[in-house]
This record gives sequence, structure tokens and C-alpha cells, in this order.
Amino acid sequence: MSQSNESTDFPDSRFFASHPDALHGAVAAVQLDGVFPLDWLDELDPPQARAEVMADNNTLLRALLMLDEPPVSHDSEHGRADPIQNLERRVDLLLLMASAALRGLGNLPPERPCALSSRKLRWASEQSLELGRRLWARIYLRHRIALPLVLSGLITEQRPDRGQFWHTLEFDPLDQPVQNDLDRLIFRHHRRQVAQQRQRA
Repeated sequence: MSQSNESTDFPDSRFFASHPDALHGAVAAVQLDGVFPLDWLDELDPPQARAEVMADNNTLLRALLMLDEPPVSHDSEHGRADPIQNLERRVDLLLLMASAALRGLGNLPPERPCALSSRKLRWASEQSLELGRRLWARIYLRHRIALPLVLSGLITEQRPDRGQFWHTLEFDPLDQPVQNDLDRLIFRHHRRQVAQQRQRA
């Protein structure tokens, strides 16, 4: 069955519509939910400095925001979009993807139901994770881009649900540019989900 680019890149909420109790309460009123490739590590391999991880997250989020923009005129009340800056972001993203492939990170992990908000990430898996465990979660927000958003934090909640567990990861503080872009991406996707739900109603 063919799917549109939008549903491929940003999965819709059909899983959650058929499992209304799955999230046990949303982590926030605004969140990005769907079924995404996701895995987690106690430590990054190879080890990376936090600044390097944040820089990669920043490049990825800005590229996703740019690629997700509708094709509209660059002329607006806010001025003209900078094509050089857009090109630089595309080049940065391609370089990151090539580097990830060379490190053997091209294969995506299993897809899992997820809910990503500004400060938390929830996902379901068959594996139990103890409360208080610190880890790095890697979530791939676009299936066609084998680069994850990498988030560190603390497991603060685990709930059993039909043979699996829902985990809650509360993030360590993000660099402000990364936080801002993450909030923009989540809000943009949330608006799209609301519009889709209204169309189906």
C-alpha cells in the first residue's frame, strides 16, 4: 500500500487512536507521537562529548525544520529566506549522514510507539528498565534519514501494558538552540495532527 511522504516521514496517530489508554496520560498537551525507530544506550559508542552531541542534534533539527517547510514564496513580512543558509544546512546534514554511515549506524533500530514532548520521551518496549537509570535514547524522526535525535536523561516512570512496558525518560537540560528547534518541530507536527484529525471527523 502506498503512503504519502508526510505519513512516511511523520507517522500519524492511528496506533494511539486504537489504544486510548496506551500513554497513561500524555506527557504534555503538545507532543509528537507515532511509531519511530528507537533504541537506547547506557553510554554512547564511540564516546562523544555532550557539546558534539548537541551540535549534531542542532544540525538535524534545523534540517528537519527546513525540509518540512511548505513550498511558499520566500518573500514575506519577515524578509527573504537565505538560500545560502539553507544550502549550508543541507550540506551539514549530508556530511552527518555520511559520517554516521561510515561508523556503521546506517541500520535503523526496531520501530516502537513513541511520544516526544519538550522535556520527556515515552516509548514502549518488551524490556524492563529500572527507575533512576541514566541512558541515551536515539529516536529517528524521519525514516529516510538515518540520523537520530540523541537525548540523555533519567528513567522516571515505567508502566506495564499488555506484555510490554511504557518508559518515561526525562531529559537532561538541552542547549537552548536545540530546545527551541525541538519545540518548533513538535508544535508544527502537533498542528498537522490536529488538522488531520479534523479532516477525518
